[in-house]
Amino acid sequence: MYNTIQQVIDKGLNIKLKIFYFTLEMSKEIKMLSAFSNILYIKEGIRISPKDLRSTKADKVLSKETLAIIAKYEPYFNKIEEIVEFIDDIRHPTGIYNLVKSYAEANGKQHKRKIIIDGNETLVDDYYEANNPDEYVMVIIDHISLITAEKTNGVQTSLQESIVKLSSDYLIKLRNKYNYIPVVIQQQAASQESVENKKYNRLKPSMDGLGDSKLTQRDANVILGLFSPFRHEIQDFYDYDVTKLQDNLRFLEVLGGREGGGGVVCPLYFDGATNYFSELPKPNDIEGMSKVYNFIKNIKK
Repeated sequence: MYNTIQQVIDKGLNIKLKIFYFTLEMSKEIKMLSAFSNILYIKEGIRISPKDLRSTKADKVLSKETLAIIAKYEPYFNKIEEIVEFIDDIRHPTGIYNLVKSYAEANGKQHKRKIIIDGNETLVDDYYEANNPDEYVMVIIDHISLITAEKTNGVQTSLQESIVKLSSDYLIKLRNKYNYIPVVIQQQAASQESVENKKYNRLKPSMDGLGDSKLTQRDANVILGLFSPFRHEIQDFYDYDVTKLQDNLRFLEVLGGREGGGGVVCPLYFDGATNYFSELPKPNDIEGMSKVYNFIKNIKK
């Protein structure tokens, strides 16, 4: 998400971005600081975690020099706040849908058409026309298992039923009717880390392992999985030395989608402090991987 925003700002692309980020796991303040950490790292090579940006430790108070650099990027951060609306106080499916729907109605026109039902003329929705045809609206749910189960017709639904309501009803409507872009983050079920799965090497994310509801997979155009072999004490994965890369290693895999294409895997360097990802060299690229190893050693020092 942050890389997309940077390209829009830096390259002056003639498009408008609007992102509704429903941050259900962290507060909107922490998410914003996370964006700041990412920008400072990419732009200036300054590695400061969101926690350190808050100067919560006496031995890690931000220096005047760092504060001056942060001030330099204030217009940049203001632009992010303009594009991204972090929402942490709406957690139920209907509230999420109504907020985004209200934006669509205020920023576009719903055209109608006439149809005949049982001899009576009725107006129904035809197509939606955005006021700005160059606007792209994203709706990010992070993560979907943390939504609040809601009542339907006065009856309390289960979490699974609420997840299906949000994914298969509301988000599909936002995608198909308004041409918006839903992005759903969903964790794997705890059973994926069972002893049996470890025994048979079935630890990677899978569509069958989606937590709380597997039905969301049928709504998605593309499904991506992100895997950390270090988390599972794996020493070698796709010929990468996990003992050296440790928690700085992730594997991004296309699990599937409406048009197929699953099974593609991309190895990534990951820095959790700055939310930074970059593609790793091939494992047999000795010079390239040596640079990565040395970089990680310097960070840990």
